[in-house]
Formats: sequence, structure tokens, C-alpha cells
Amino acid sequence: MPTENSRATDRREFDFEGTTYAVRVPKVQEIKEANEMRSKTFNESLSRGDLLRDQLESELRKRNLWTDDIEMEYQTLRREVLDGEFRLQKGGIKLKQAKQVALEMSEKRNKMIDLLSSRTDLDSNTCEGKADAARFNYLFSCCLVYDENDEAYFPNKLDDYLENQDDPVAVMGATEFYYLISGADALDENLPENIFLKKFKFVDNKLRLIDSEGKLTDSDGKHIDENGLYIKWKEDGTSYNVDANGRKVNDEGRFDVEPSPFLDDDGNPVDELQYSSDEEKSKKSKKPKKSRKKKVEVVEETEVETEAELAESEPQVEAEVS
Repeated sequence: MPTENSRATDRREFDFEGTTYAVRVPKVQEIKEANEMRSKTFNESLSRGDLLRDQLESELRKRNLWTDDIEMEYQTLRREVLDGEFRLQKGGIKLKQAKQVALEMSEKRNKMIDLLSSRTDLDSNTCEGKADAARFNYLFSCCLVYDENDEAYFPNKLDDYLENQDDPVAVMGATEFYYLISGADALDENLPENIFLKKFKFVDNKLRLIDSEGKLTDSDGKHIDENGLYIKWKEDGTSYNVDANGRKVNDEGRFDVEPSPFLDDDGNPVDELQYSSDEEKSKKSKKPKKSRKKKVEVVEETEVETEAELAESEPQVEAEVS
């Protein structure tokens, strides 16, 4: 079992429906087995005539998935990101302006990733892509555990995982495992724009935008909750949901307002019943029988109780007279 000091770097925990799970670093034997599976998958894919990565560029252009225009757009974004990096490193501009430069750099990096998505999709079908996926799947099936006791979530490893890839725990765990073994978190934190944003407390430890009080915001400075929904904070520290314009909404996303009747040209309330269907008019015109019956029963019960009270009081009156 890992020590408490090593747990932060050799595993990642996550919760689902009240249970805590974890993904751990693979053991030496598991890595050996995964590498053997990768080699086997690569050879099988090659024997079937699947693409190699060296053939990817020509295949993308052949399918019109990567053109000269796309290449030009990608290289333009790349130059703009580098220009932003230079401006942040040089300084000498207002902090507010520098923040905007950093945010634009982040946005342009995401556009670059989107442009590369077609390459990524096709790469997954190459011999190397299929081999890498087989290796990842095997390692993940071994390393997803219950955090409490490190018991394997998939006792039969890869066979169990392949039969349950849509399992919510497996989906969440696969993402966590990718970050664990790829070090993508460290890469993100070391990007120039993120170093700047974190240094001047424009983001939290998860690189989420925050205001001067540490409350989550979007890129426009509007407050959001953990799920990215707009909220408005009250003075007592609680919040409520709002739309993008700050208008209060309920849990269903509908405006939380007290409706008022519409007015005619003279400013008088419009009778909306006349615009209703016959079925709606019939429902609104019917009076609830149960409530009327209950009211009658209450009245009768009251009358009975009153007569009983009078009956009890009469002997006392007669006794006093005599």
C-alpha cells in the first residue's frame, strides 16, 4: 500500500454516488503485460492493412480533412499564441490587458485542438493508434480500484472493462487515469498563460477563473457555480440561479417571477379565459366538490357541538334558579 505522502502523486481519487474510487499508477508486471498486448495489437492491425502514422498526412489530404486553408489557419493561431507569450513575458502593459491576452491565448489553443480533431480521429484507426488504445485499456482495467481498500473494480481486468465501457464509474475513471499517466495536469499548469493567470490569482488551483473574492466566474466575469450555471450571490453568502442577464430563474431554468395579467389598449387587464380552449374553460369553471362538502361537514359539526354545549349548560342554569 502507498504511504500517505506518495498518494497524491501515484493515484487520483474521484467520487460517484457516495462512493470514492481511485486510479493508481500501474505496477511493473502490469506494464509488461500491457506492452505485450500493444505489440500483438499492432501486428494484427498491420497484417490487416491498416494505416501507419507515416501515411496519416496523405490520407487526411486525400479525404479533404486537412487542407492548405486549414494548415494556414492552424499556423496563424500558433503564431498568435507565441506573440501572446512574448507580451506576457515582456510585461509593461496594464494587468487587466495582460489578463485578456492570457485568456485569448487559451482560447486560441483550444481552437488549435479543434482543428487537430480530424487528425486525432483518424490516428485512432492507425496501427499505432489501435495499439496504444489496447495498452491504455489494459492498464486502466487493472488500475481502477475502490479507494477504501484498493480492491479492483474490474476483477477480470480487460474482459470486464470491455463489457462495461459505458459504466459511469469507468467513464470518469478513464479520464482520471489519462491525467494520471500522461501528466496532462502538469502540462496545463506550465503553459505561459496559466502561469500568469495563477500568479495574479485570476484562476484557482484547478485553473478555473475566479474574481478577487475567489468566487467562480466565466470569461466575462459573471459568477457561475460548479456546474457552470449563472448565479448571483447574496449578502448572507448564499446564492440563487440567474440567466445570462442576471434575472432570477428556478431549478428548471424558468424565470422566477410573479406573473401579471396582460393589458388591453385602454390599460385594463385582459380576461385570458376568453382565449382558452373549451376544455380549459370547462376545467376553470368547475368548482371543487370536495372542498364544498368538507365545508358543509364542518358547519354541521359546529352546530352539533353548539347544541351539545347548550344542553350541558341548561341543567346548571336550572340549578341556579332553584
